[in-house]
Amino acid sequence: MERKKGMMAAFAAGLLWGSTSPIAQFLFDNKGIDSKWLVPYRLLASGALLFLYAVVIKKQKPVEVWKTGKDAVRTIAFGILGVMGMQFSFFSAIQETNAGVATIFQYLNPAMLLIYFAVIYRVMPKKKEIIAVLFSITGIFLVATHGNLHSLSISPKGIIFGLLLAVSTCFYGVLPSPLLKKYPAEIICAWSMLIGGGVLFFLFRPWKMAVEIDLEIVVAFLGIVIPGTILPFCFYLAAVKYAGSVYAGLLSSVEPVAATIVAAVCLGTAFPPIDILGFAMVLATLFILSVNSM
Repeated sequence: MERKKGMMAAFAAGLLWGSTSPIAQFLFDNKGIDSKWLVPYRLLASGALLFLYAVVIKKQKPVEVWKTGKDAVRTIAFGILGVMGMQFSFFSAIQETNAGVATIFQYLNPAMLLIYFAVIYRVMPKKKEIIAVLFSITGIFLVATHGNLHSLSISPKGIIFGLLLAVSTCFYGVLPSPLLKKYPAEIICAWSMLIGGGVLFFLFRPWKMAVEIDLEIVVAFLGIVIPGTILPFCFYLAAVKYAGSVYAGLLSSVEPVAATIVAAVCLGTAFPPIDILGFAMVLATLFILSVNSM
């Protein structure tokens, strides 16, 4: 019963995460919002709400992580390289491409980690890992070119942000692991969001950008912050607790599927069959790598 509860929570997390990118695409395409404005405010608002949840409701101690120098440095690194890097490259990729394409780039990170360990640590990949890398590369190639070697269906800027997203997602997955063994996940994520949002806030100065706030922008922003950030985070933690990290990761991978469907239905974004094939090949890497792990 608990595993079933966890699997449902993971699925819900993926659906909610998937709804975030089409909402952002709506703001970029129809409201003239820039990722340099959206991401700093999104991270600061999400971090503040998660911080209040951790301290006021969960009664967690927010300053413990800062009492150890090594943990403090890792928290700052996670906030900048992981959270800030992933969130800014993610929303910038949406702005340059679309919700479905940007989300699928995020799922290149397993292949990138395999290549990293093979090159840096001389760890020879297993047969299934080689197949997974080939699937990922082929899938992204199909999405980026529609199968035509002589043309790009995505702008070079979109590809750059997409690849940066894949790299920063690796940092997001690796950097916090030692911290999560010692401190509550809510506190670590809250601090990292506040750090990443704070850096972007002073780097881009979004308060100086001319944005005409209306009701649609307010509703969309709240949708990105609450059901698009806070709720899926809580659902995912519950999924890991009740179903384990493998099942949680696999079921939450419904995110790009949800993003693609919502973007197509609500925003009229067109996805040719070859793009869908590319999406499927990238997502297949998660299932290939999970063989014998479940």
